Order: sequence, then structure tokens, then C-alpha cells
Amino acid sequence: MTARPRISPGVRLAGLAAIVLLAGYGVYEWSYGAPMRQARASVVSAAASVRDLEERLADERAVQREMSEIGRRLLGLKRDAVEHRLTAGLRAVAERGGLKRVIVSHGEPIREMNPLTRGRARVDPSGLRTALRTSPDFMVIRGDVGGQGTLAQVLRVLSEIDSQPWLRVEGFLLKPIGAKDSDQFSLRVDVAIAWAPELLKEETPDPVLAEDRPGSGAVWRAIAARNPFRDTPREVARAPEVVKPVGEPAAAAPTAPAPEIPPPPPPYAEWRLTGVVRAPRTGVQALLVNTRTSASVTVLKGASVENATLVDAEGETAVFRIGEELFRVRVSQTLAERTPAG
Repeated sequence: MTARPRISPGVRLAGLAAIVLLAGYGVYEWSYGAPMRQARASVVSAAASVRDLEERLADERAVQREMSEIGRRLLGLKRDAVEHRLTAGLRAVAERGGLKRVIVSHGEPIREMNPLTRGRARVDPSGLRTALRTSPDFMVIRGDVGGQGTLAQVLRVLSEIDSQPWLRVEGFLLKPIGAKDSDQFSLRVDVAIAWAPELLKEETPDPVLAEDRPGSGAVWRAIAARNPFRDTPREVARAPEVVKPVGEPAAAAPTAPAPEIPPPPPPYAEWRLTGVVRAPRTGVQALLVNTRTSASVTVLKGASVENATLVDAEGETAVFRIGEELFRVRVSQTLAERTPAG
């Protein structure tokens, strides 16, 4: 018989100790190690969530402050009070500026939706787009005021209406009445106001009508003094008379035909595009200013300035037709800086 190898007591003790250690480690991992690691991970995640929540709360407080500031510029809580203050405020500005035959009107409130609901912008989570579509950001009430007066009066009223913090000027139309040299003009200004009752807790007091912005008076007074609508007579230079000597007339030498002098090109470099407006009634308008005379003009679609006819406008770009070609002009560019549209 072959004798079995005997295992020494030391080896047995070492193996038993290893088994005990492995079993103890397993019990430790099951009862303490794994739960502690999970708890630490939860603590780290919770701390990150707390920081994110604090940042969002800070952003929300800033947004609430901005919304409160916007609410202080609104005309009121109830619709009838808002519409009354809109028409009364426009009429008061027009009449204190000296306009006659003042007419004020306004339309129905229109829901103004969040810009994220338009186009193909991605909105996360997906249900947010649906929620934004069902609840408008605020309502918009559009109105207009018109009247007649001198050029200085209509320019003053236009400037003071634009200075009111509770409205936005969307467009205006200014044109002379009768003959070109007449000093009477008609003015119509299209405006819009926001109506958001949820931003107000109680009815606001009547708004205080703002005066003209500092420096604006000097601008419209200078324009009124020059009156760019008036035709100024131009002096035609006459050639000096030639005194013929007394005596026998000399044989007339054949004279060559005088060369034709082309007319000077239009001063496109003097007209700068300052804005593009799309008004609900008058449509597309381009606002230009003459850099030499500081005169401002509003060009409606189909109208022209220096043979440049407004065809269309979108965003910050206007399209003009000069001759048979179309050109694009961006805001702050002159007509001389135009680029081909095709």
C-alpha cells in the first residue's frame, strides 16, 4: 500500500486562515463595503444635484427680477384699463406736440408665442414644445396714432412717442400735405405694447408720459430746419457773353461738336440703411439717413430714393432695384456698398 502524504499542521492552519479571510472579506463586502461605496456615490450625486439646483435658483431669481422690471413698465392688469391708457397716452403725446386732427385706434390682443415653437429648433424635453404652444408668453396689443402739423411738430411727436418705455414703435409714415413746398405734414405711427397680467399682482397707476430723450431734440430740430421735403431752386451758371471785334468778319472755322458730358452718378455713398421695418399695414419699409445732411427718409416697398427702388426686405437686409439689377444692402451699409442679389 502506498502511504498518503501527510499534511503538516502548519499548512492546514494556513489554508484554514485563507478560507476564513475570504469568507470574512465576502461578508465585509456584502454587509459594509459595497453599501458604503454606493452611499458615497449617492452623496457625490446629491452634492452635484444641490449645486445644480442652487445655480438654477440663482438664475430663477435673476429672471424674476427681470420679469418684475418688465411688469413695472406694463400699462395695467385689466384689458379695458390697458387699452384706455394706450389710446389716452398716444393722444396726449400727439396733442402736446401740437398735432391737429388726432386719431387713435387699437386692435384686439394677439397671443405672442415663444420663439422656440417656431421653425425646427430642437426643444428638450420633447413635451416642452407642446407646453409652450398651449400657453402664450404674453399678449400684444397693436395701435396707431395719426395727426397733422408742421414738420417740426410731427418730428417732435414721433421722437416723443419713441421715447415712451411702455411701447415699441413698429413703423411710421410721414408725408407732406398738398404742394411740395407746403409746411403741413401728416404723420401716422404704428406701435405695439405687451399685456401680461400674470406679471402683476395689482392694478398699476397711470403711466407718466416720458419727455424726449436727451439729444433727440437737437436732431429733429436740425432736420426740420433743413426740411428735406422742400425743393430748393438751383442756380444755373451762364456762359460769359463773347464780345465780337468790330471789322470785317473772319471766316468761320469749322467747329467740332462739343463732347457730351454724362450726368453725375447718384450720390449712393451718402445714403445709409439704418433699419428695416415690416409694419402690419404699410408692409416692408427701409429707413435711410443721408450722411451729409442728416435727413432721414422712410422708403416703402415700390418707392425709390436716388433711383434705387425698394423691392423687399428681411431681417437686417433690404433688396433694391437699380436699373435692371437687384442689389442687397445690409443695415449700416450705404447704397454704394451694395452687393448683387443674384
